[in-house]
Amino acid sequence: MRTLILNEDNIVPNTNNSRLEYTFPAGNVSIQKGQKLALASLQMFYSTFNITAKNKNNTFSYVWVDNTTHVVTIPDGFYSIVTLNEFLQFTMIANTHYLVDNDTSKNVYFLTIVTNASTYKVELTAFRMNTTLYPEGNGAGQFTIPGTWKIPTTPSIVPMFSLQANAFRDIIGFSNAGFYPQGEAGAYAVATITGVDGAGGQTQTPNYTTDQVFQSDLVPQVTPLSSFLLRCNLINNNYAVPNDLLYSFSPEGAFGDQFTVTPNQLIFINIQEGQYNKFVVEFADQTNKPVAIQDPSFVILLIISDADETTV
Repeated sequence: MRTLILNEDNIVPNTNNSRLEYTFPAGNVSIQKGQKLALASLQMFYSTFNITAKNKNNTFSYVWVDNTTHVVTIPDGFYSIVTLNEFLQFTMIANTHYLVDNDTSKNVYFLTIVTNASTYKVELTAFRMNTTLYPEGNGAGQFTIPGTWKIPTTPSIVPMFSLQANAFRDIIGFSNAGFYPQGEAGAYAVATITGVDGAGGQTQTPNYTTDQVFQSDLVPQVTPLSSFLLRCNLINNNYAVPNDLLYSFSPEGAFGDQFTVTPNQLIFINIQEGQYNKFVVEFADQTNKPVAIQDPSFVILLIISDADETTV
């Protein structure tokens, strides 16, 4: 058997660290019929982002109580539902779309994205706002507005999430694009805010008398990557799609953790007979699309068997 080691020195530039190339040090190598290849071990860091502009899952919008629409653009990165909600709060702070509770000096937010662990769902909550619930002022029991907008008088105004027809909905498990809240049940009419005069006199149709909570109707795919496919152009696996599939495995641990893949039993796959001076190993996701890997610290150990060796 022959042992081959690939590491970050084998990474092909400008491939998002997902393609490695091994050049045989002795020049052309003749692969005979019956020789096989197997993955012996692989060590890497879990460093593939779940939200990126390339994945088209990095934007949504919200409509504030003054009837202005604001796009939330999430920087490429790895996010949980908790950190998504924190980024939403960060955006609303930048837009001055929150109140300050004078009694506690804490910010009060009116749109949240949270996980309901009991139901395995993501919840979007839009909290109603008016001057009775949140009297404006600098004294005790009152709330300070950090911006120039005004707290609605009566009736209440509920800000709205706006989900576009993009893959962000897969992250939070919502099948339908549109506004949340979307209007009267069964009407499919977008809730509208009118009469904005800068003095809090706006109204909303329909009028919501309670906070609005919406649960995901699909299983949230917070991490679109469920497994890696390890491909190698040396092999021809007639029983797999793609036919150059060497091995598949799931990322282990939390984002940023290093993990090791060690098959319990070596799975040898036939190598295509011929002359080779190099070969390529590639990482793809479960849909066979290339993945972007942030950390290039790889150690991949491969074994090539001789034609007359028993590998089973």
